[in-house]
Amino acid sequence: MYVYINHVSADMTLLKSYIILRLTYRRISGITSCLFHNGLSNSNFHRNFTTECDEEKASNQVSKDCHSSKDIASKITRGYVNVSKIENSESSNVSKECNESITEKVTSRESVMGMDCIGLGEHDTNKTVQESLSGSNLKETITLLDTYDLKFNDAIKIEDEKLPGPLDKCNEDLSHIGPYITPTFNFAKFADDSITIQKLVDLGVDLHKLEKHRDLVEMYLSLDFDRDIKPYITFLHDCGLQPENLGRFITKNPRIFKEDMDDLHTRIRYLAAHLFTPPMIQRIITGNPLWLSCETQKIDRRLGHFQWTFKLDGDQIRYLATKCPKLITYNMMHIKENTFSVKEEMGFNLTEIKRILLDSPLVWINSRSKIVNAFDYIHNQMNISHKLISIQSKALTYRKSLLHSRHQFLVELKRNQYDPTKPLYVSLKDVVGGTDIEFCNNVAKASIDTYNLFLKTI
Repeated sequence: MYVYINHVSADMTLLKSYIILRLTYRRISGITSCLFHNGLSNSNFHRNFTTECDEEKASNQVSKDCHSSKDIASKITRGYVNVSKIENSESSNVSKECNESITEKVTSRESVMGMDCIGLGEHDTNKTVQESLSGSNLKETITLLDTYDLKFNDAIKIEDEKLPGPLDKCNEDLSHIGPYITPTFNFAKFADDSITIQKLVDLGVDLHKLEKHRDLVEMYLSLDFDRDIKPYITFLHDCGLQPENLGRFITKNPRIFKEDMDDLHTRIRYLAAHLFTPPMIQRIITGNPLWLSCETQKIDRRLGHFQWTFKLDGDQIRYLATKCPKLITYNMMHIKENTFSVKEEMGFNLTEIKRILLDSPLVWINSRSKIVNAFDYIHNQMNISHKLISIQSKALTYRKSLLHSRHQFLVELKRNQYDPTKPLYVSLKDVVGGTDIEFCNNVAKASIDTYNLFLKTI
């Protein structure tokens, strides 16, 4: 349905004509996008203008005829004015009757402005046009048109520049241009661009051991070396960690960089307050990097457990923590199970248990079945007493097959004498310690070839 324009203010009409002429001269689609993204999508002007642009794209013939302001004015006079929301893009169905007063106004000012298709609603025509062209929307529209003119001219200049051909020689460095970073399962893809990864490799960090944890890959790629990593390296160096051990420390405790620096200082001060010397602290953090990631309350409970359970004094607990720092932070349930096995299944008394703990703390870290099988063979097959086993408790950490092969070889040579009060005494420590060559030369007094031939008979 078409509604004719009547009694519209001449000034409003001229302003509207000025804007439409600008739109006709420039690229309509680009200006529409510019206006839409600058907040005019909800205005009446945008809704009317969008409808007019759709009609402009569909009517190629009308667009070709509207190159001069006189042609535009004459077409308006002849009735090329759409005054409703156009649903059909046919350019032939236009209104042929316009108000004579509007035609006179447009004709008298055709040298400075032009008009294009003006879409109006079905009711309250005067009110709709005034609302569309009033207030800040009109000023913003004119400002956006001026901005677009500048961008349009710049685009023309860029298009005029001669672009290089596909076979022309390129002297520009394009090494930084690459494909979009896709998901990956290792650090190798980022090694060339990430300074952090390069520095970690220089420190000796085994990144291949960290790649199986996706969260660690994401964490390290988000860290800046100077800002996030360097302060921790300085702190570890102040604690006595040697530079050659930094790579191993980070590999064992890769989440150290997520710890709060104040908490790390507190954990070191706790050790110093309990009379741990700087060399002891250095040995603890070197031997067990995870120590610094444990809360102070947890460390205090663990030290108290060992001190109370095995009746250790201050020097003994500091010696144990320094000799095997891994034991202090190990799984407490596993430690309790091994304690039960040593005390109840093997039958050692408290004094012997304390001696075993201080001499071979790895007995509480190894699997329960391994130490039980080793004790069973040593005590029942080799006939060694509890007292001798507690003095040479390191034998409990070796596998049963090694004990069996070497003991049987000594039995064949008649050298299985494990009583220290008798001649030709053979120490249990010497039986299990050292390589096969050392065992044959120092204990069995036989050649390694003889021992290898014997192993084939077992």
